[in-house]
Amino acid sequence: MKNIAQILIGSILFVCCTKEQKVMSEPVIQKKIVDVKALKHFQVGLEEKFEALPLLDFTEIAKNEYENLRSTAHPITNSPLQSKNGNYIVELNDKILQLKKLTSTIKEGETQYDYLGFYPSLDMYAFSANSIGDNLGFSEFNLINATNSSVYSIVSPGDDKVENPVISPDTKYLAYAYNYMYDKNKSFLGILKINNNQTFTEYRSFSSDNFNIKEVVWFGDDYIGIKVTDDDSKTFKYYKANLLLSNTNKSSNLSGIDGNYSIHVETEATSTGMASISYSFKIKGNEAILETNTYHEPVRCNGKYLVRENDNIFELYYNDTENSCKSDSGVFFIKKEGDKYFIKGIGSEATVQEWLELNKD
Repeated sequence: MKNIAQILIGSILFVCCTKEQKVMSEPVIQKKIVDVKALKHFQVGLEEKFEALPLLDFTEIAKNEYENLRSTAHPITNSPLQSKNGNYIVELNDKILQLKKLTSTIKEGETQYDYLGFYPSLDMYAFSANSIGDNLGFSEFNLINATNSSVYSIVSPGDDKVENPVISPDTKYLAYAYNYMYDKNKSFLGILKINNNQTFTEYRSFSSDNFNIKEVVWFGDDYIGIKVTDDDSKTFKYYKANLLLSNTNKSSNLSGIDGNYSIHVETEATSTGMASISYSFKIKGNEAILETNTYHEPVRCNGKYLVRENDNIFELYYNDTENSCKSDSGVFFIKKEGDKYFIKGIGSEATVQEWLELNKD
C-alpha cells in the first residue's frame, strides 16, 4: 500500500511539474501601448473630391412615408470603454491605444478626445478629436478601426465635427450631416462609399442654404431620407433621394432661384376685351407656390409645385390636389441668362412654347 501511495504522489508531482513547465514555456504576449500618432491616418470627405461628383437630387415626401420607410439596421452603440489616469484605453487587434480624455481645459496645440460610441458593423470606434488654435475651438470626427489600427478623419465643412454618421442596411454607404455654426439654415450632407477593405471613398453630396438637417435615415441601401427645419425645429419637412439618380449639375437644386416672380400674358381676343393671365410664383428651395389672376380664362393649377434642376433649367412639377394638373413632366420651366429670368409653359398655345421674360420682385 505504501508503494502504491508513493507512486500516486509521484504521478501527481510529475503532472504538476509538466503543466508548470508548459505554462512557463508559453510566453505571455503583452500588447504594445501606442499613441494615436503612431497609427495610420486617412482623411475622407474632402470638398474637392465631392465637387467633382454628381449631387444628390432630393424630392419632398410626406412624414408618414418617411417614418414607414426608415431603417435602423446598423446604429452606433454606447459600448463602454475602460479608462485609466485620464486616458481612454482602446483595445485594437494587436495594440492598446491611449487617448487623452476631453476635459474643460485644453492647451494650445493639444488634442483631447471624447468617446461617441462603437459601430459593430464596421468594427470601429467613434471619437471627436478636440483642439484649440488661435484661441478658437475645433472638433473633428474620427473613426478608429479596431482590426487594422487605422484612423479615418471625416473632414468637416466648418470648425465643428460632423454629426454621427449613419450606416446603410447592407453596409454599402456611410452618410453624415453638418449644420453650419454661424450661418442660419445652411447645411451639408455627405455620402461615403464603404469599400471591401474597410476604407472610404467620396460618393455623393448635397448642400442647402434653406434649412438645417435634423436627421438622416436610410430607406434601403440606394435611398436616403432627411428631416429638415428652417424655423429652429418648430416645423419639419421630409425629403428622399435615390443615390443612383443623382443630379449632374454642380449647384443645389434646392437653392438656385429663390425669390418672387411675376408675368402677365395675353391669350386671345374676346367680345369684351383681350383674355389674359397674370402669374405669380413664390419659390423657396425645391418648392414653389403659384397664384394666378385671370380675365376670361379659367383659374386652374394654382398651388404647390416641386422644383427640380436639370441641365441649368429649373422644372416646376405640380404637387397639389387637382389631379388633372399632375404630370410626369414639368409644367413650367425657368432659366437664367445673365441677370434675367425666362419662363416657358405659360399662356395659350401661341405662347406656351416660348421663353418669356419674368419680373423678379
